[in-house]
Amino acid sequence: MIAISQPTFFPWIGYFDIIDQVDVFVLLDDVDFSKQSWHQRNKFKTTKSLEWFTIPVKIVSSRKINRIEILNRIRLSKKFKNFVKTNYSKSTYFENYSEDIFNIFDKTLEENNLAKLNFKIINFCLKLLNIKTKIELSSKLNIKKKRSEKITEICKLYREDQYLSSYGAKDYLKEDKHIFEREKIKVFLHNYHHPEYNQLNPPFKSNASILDLIFNEGKNSLKIIKKGRKESIKLY
Repeated sequence: MIAISQPTFFPWIGYFDIIDQVDVFVLLDDVDFSKQSWHQRNKFKTTKSLEWFTIPVKIVSSRKINRIEILNRIRLSKKFKNFVKTNYSKSTYFENYSEDIFNIFDKTLEENNLAKLNFKIINFCLKLLNIKTKIELSSKLNIKKKRSEKITEICKLYREDQYLSSYGAKDYLKEDKHIFEREKIKVFLHNYHHPEYNQLNPPFKSNASILDLIFNEGKNSLKIIKKGRKESIKLY
């Protein structure tokens, strides 16, 4: 089974549940960037509720995700560290992982590329969670087609005939049913019920960034992620 998704900033825990279920996960980094999307921001638990943290970016002539530059890097680094320390310094596993996370953040900022930042963050989280799925970048595959045509070409490249998609893509996948059926690729929707876990500042809020789970649950994180997993829904 294969999954294909855009690289997002410190993704929610369901993103990692998808990766853990497949043999190959392709980060779709050569598609159009969407401003104020998960590409550049995510939600983190604070004393109030869930709050956005956004990476400022420069929109250039090419709007592909892997061509998006980050703005105000020095200021951003300080802002990110202060934001994380303010909201997570009292969490159980903050001291275990915060230094590594800050180092990866700063080092990758030097490359001034949003996709690379997200890629490095996702890879770090996968190692911490001990998820060993093969990760690839779509930009290295040289597939020029779009939308479902692009997805089916990636599936064929890896000789995978089962595609696991996020539930949110259901509508357009129904529209493109003929494309997948033509290529004899079965499509499944990710089925996930967000589990609760130890979290600062109750009541519990779901759909926070993966950092929230890691700082609060440490090595138990993957076990908790799997608790939310339900049988995938076969779309066709």
